[in-house]
Amino acid sequence: MEGIVVESIWVAVGFAVFVALIWRRAGALVGGMLDDRSQKIKKDLDEARTLRDEALEELHKFQRLHREAAEEAKAMLENAEATAERIRENAEKSAMETIKRREIQASAKIKAAEAAMVKELRERAANLAIATATTIITSKLDEKASLKLVDNAVNEIERLN
Repeated sequence: MEGIVVESIWVAVGFAVFVALIWRRAGALVGGMLDDRSQKIKKDLDEARTLRDEALEELHKFQRLHREAAEEAKAMLENAEATAERIRENAEKSAMETIKRREIQASAKIKAAEAAMVKELRERAANLAIATATTIITSKLDEKASLKLVDNAVNEIERLN
């Protein structure tokens, strides 16, 4: 039995050496694989951080551009409203000036027509007075009375003008 024990010890020692060698070799391989895996994970995390930072930078850039575009659109709208208001005011002012000018022209035409009518009526009245005076003078009056009527008619005509 002693031989079996010694043999068992040697088998155990051989197995332990074998396991130690395998462990050392396998440990180095496993450690290398774990180190490689760790490096790959670290590289992936760094790349993910970089991509996230770039995405955030693009987001901020987009937000800034959006704000600028909104401000520009607001300024354009305010500018358009102000321009429309000026156009409306100018159109209203122009319309009022045109109306006023036409009222003045119409008033002047009415006054001119009234003056022409008054002049025409005076001329007709004067002509009628002269014709009437001439008829009366020639038919009914003597020379002295007719001269008096002519003087009165001339005075009346002067008074009308």
